[in-house]
Amino acid sequence: MSDVILREHGESAPMRLAPAARTALLEAASDKITVVATADPERVILRTGSWVGALAVPGCTIRVEPRAPMENLFTMFSAGLPSDAWGSDAVGWAGDTELVDGVAAFLLRAIDTATRRGLLHGYVTLEEDTSTIRGRLLVDQLATRPWATASPPCRYDEFTPDIAENRLLLCAVRQVLTWPDLPPLVRRDGLRLIQRFEGVEVTSPDQHHGDLPITRLNEHYAPALDLARKALDGITIRHLEGSQTAHAFMVDMDDLFRRWITVEMSNRLWPDISLEERPQYALDVQDQWHFTPDLLLRRDQRPVLVGNVAYHLEADRRDGSDFYPLLAYASALGLEAGLLIYAHADQAPAPEVVVRSIGTRLLCVPLRLNVPAARLAGSLDTLAELVRVVSYPRRAAFAR
Repeated sequence: MSDVILREHGESAPMRLAPAARTALLEAASDKITVVATADPERVILRTGSWVGALAVPGCTIRVEPRAPMENLFTMFSAGLPSDAWGSDAVGWAGDTELVDGVAAFLLRAIDTATRRGLLHGYVTLEEDTSTIRGRLLVDQLATRPWATASPPCRYDEFTPDIAENRLLLCAVRQVLTWPDLPPLVRRDGLRLIQRFEGVEVTSPDQHHGDLPITRLNEHYAPALDLARKALDGITIRHLEGSQTAHAFMVDMDDLFRRWITVEMSNRLWPDISLEERPQYALDVQDQWHFTPDLLLRRDQRPVLVGNVAYHLEADRRDGSDFYPLLAYASALGLEAGLLIYAHADQAPAPEVVVRSIGTRLLCVPLRLNVPAARLAGSLDTLAELVRVVSYPRRAAFAR
């Protein structure tokens, strides 16, 4: 099986792709990798967006590499963890490590850390026929089949590890072990983890829908559950020829970057400034049009700054369309400034725009990811300091 190496927000040279591979790619990943026809019917161009990772199709494995160094990518994955929860080796993968291999190892380590002290237990209601009465005797069922008095039906609560949280983690581990070309050491760690989940029912990915509520009882599971959910949201492609199934992992960098910025800014600005993620507000007094900014910052419970987060700004959006939502948000909330944070831009926008007649300031700040981890942390500190300064009320002079 050959490898096709692509970069995010890029495209391949014209290449031969078997009809079966082309069909599988269109069916399973058309919203993540675009297949563009060429003048030669046997050749296509593969165009990528913000999704990175790898997937297997008949005859080849397609890998989309991120622009960010692997160390910074895994830092973004760990955004929801306490700062001291991971050692430096958790993100210290070599720069040329395959994305899927690194994500698999990172996910298994998160699950290992969450379950090292033992599996989380909970009470599960069971109904079964038993030789001894346990819990509540189901008299109505017994009345319909009185011949079953030797093993009467009962309903009881059992304290067991077979709960939704453990089923999700076990399912994620089993899925990781099906990923193609997994390194032997990572596979060994996965097999060792599976033994820890004795007594937990084996489930399939389509049985895990919706988020599990996080409480004080399972909060130490939260990072592992989040990563497990990402793994199960990866792409599964069934080969059109034969019964082989290949599982691969892909990450939406747009979503990951936004959530990472939210966590990092919240940690750096607290307690002076609180950050609200994706709140919903009415744009009009009739409460008919609603808007949802990525970030809303509050000082003493009062909104002081609104922001949007974009991983990639495209070149064909130089008409100011990236600023229009910010202007609407700031105007509706009565704020003097809006902030746009981005990682990459085909053509960098102006760092500041002052709107004529009303004086609203729209700031555009890049946060480069293709830098060493220490420098990236410094950039986040600088961004937090900028937010503190801009969030103070200030009436600047503006042109009429």
